Amino acid sequence: MHRTLAISTFLLLGTVTLSAQNLTSNAEYRAYIDSLFRVYASLGNKEITSNAEYKAFIDSLETEDGYLSEEWNQTIPPHFIEAMRLEKEAEAHPELKDSLLAIAAEERKVGQSLMPSLQAKQDQIREMRNATMLHYALVFEDAFLYFSDRTLYTKDELSEILKSASAEIRHSPKGKALKKYIKHNPPVEGDKFKTFRCYDANGKRFDWGLCKGKKVFLIHDGLWCMTHGMDNSALRNYLQHITEESPECLPLIFVDCETKEDLQNNIEVYGLQEFLVVSEFQKNYGTLNWLYNDTTTPTCHYIDERGILVRTTKGIDTEYLEKEFLNK
Repeated sequence: MHRTLAISTFLLLGTVTLSAQNLTSNAEYRAYIDSLFRVYASLGNKEITSNAEYKAFIDSLETEDGYLSEEWNQTIPPHFIEAMRLEKEAEAHPELKDSLLAIAAEERKVGQSLMPSLQAKQDQIREMRNATMLHYALVFEDAFLYFSDRTLYTKDELSEILKSASAEIRHSPKGKALKKYIKHNPPVEGDKFKTFRCYDANGKRFDWGLCKGKKVFLIHDGLWCMTHGMDNSALRNYLQHITEESPECLPLIFVDCETKEDLQNNIEVYGLQEFLVVSEFQKNYGTLNWLYNDTTTPTCHYIDERGILVRTTKGIDTEYLEKEFLNK
């Protein structure tokens, strides 16, 4: 059990492959991670003693990673874009083809020459981040990875993980959510949908009575996954379409986020002002995670006018929604 636990976590995070496969016990795994962390700590990072220090350190790494990504975008793509422009121009001007292609080749060479150093810096920061997260995974709440990765393990294994975790984690919101996940079996299709406390973008408690007598189409997060940043209005347009065709349909969008400001930003970015958009402000460990066991986003729950959960799908099943759920 311990070997599976160690290797699964290690490979999931994509830290390094090294000799993880040779580890035969949880103790060896912890020792391996500790040794890896000491390498990074030797670069000048002191031992972290609190959740606040841990969060500040991880935030600093992610900020630096962001700066490097911005530097990458500003310095590397322009060379390849210019190379493609020159190559296209060469097609239009055969008399200049050789000289234009030569300049384009130089542009590509410059862009390629800049890539290794920036990539190496990003890799170092990301490996340091992963090593730090693993090192403190059972110590501080913000490093507690196992809840998000709960489906990799049996509930017995998760119980053992919690037992070896710090008191801070066991009593934290994420630790408590994991205990609930271990204790409860998820509702299945045909069960009454169990409502839970959540809030709108103003921080006001959501009134589930608004759903009474409606066919509720609950979308659990994954807004970006539905658009990939290309057309943020796509979901809004689709929801407008189905509600116009089927007034009995009530879309309810549940966003995994931490604050009212995060929720307001999602509403603004995706143009969802006319729809019901709510959150528990418990990112990745709310009721839809621990009780309904949603593991991917978007996960969609279809709840009929009686309040019965009739189906759950990963992603939006438009054919089922329109032809069966809404009987169009």
